[in-house]
Amino acid sequence: MSTDTTATAPAAAAAPPSRHAPAEIRTDIPRFLPVAGHHDPAPFYLTSDMFGGVPVQVAGGPIDHLVGRPVADPHRHDVDEIYFLVSPHPKGARIEVRVDGIRHELTSPALLRVPAGAEHCFLTLEAEPGSYCFGLLMGERP
Repeated sequence: MSTDTTATAPAAAAAPPSRHAPAEIRTDIPRFLPVAGHHDPAPFYLTSDMFGGVPVQVAGGPIDHLVGRPVADPHRHDVDEIYFLVSPHPKGARIEVRVDGIRHELTSPALLRVPAGAEHCFLTLEAEPGSYCFGLLMGERP
């Protein structure tokens, strides 16, 4: 009777099953979508149909080339919108936001919430290169 004395390498450990969904990457951004009141389609970086459905949408972009040039007429959304103004240096950008006829001036960094249904628009007053304004739409419909 013969006995096999060949050593067997231990089996490689299997990766444990993930408790989370796999990471997802999107490179098909921005998506240019029409928005009521806007003069041109708006660049969206996050939409409600991405990643299996998210309750927020993000649109916007650089504003240093928009000083004195409105991008939209006064308009309304069915959802809250939060303006998010940033620049490379504090006070590097200023915008005027009109909400239901009331003028608000924001200096970066700043946030402003526009309630759902409120008439609003913004105008860039000054912006150093690298300044951005994003609109975070808190729901599915811009």
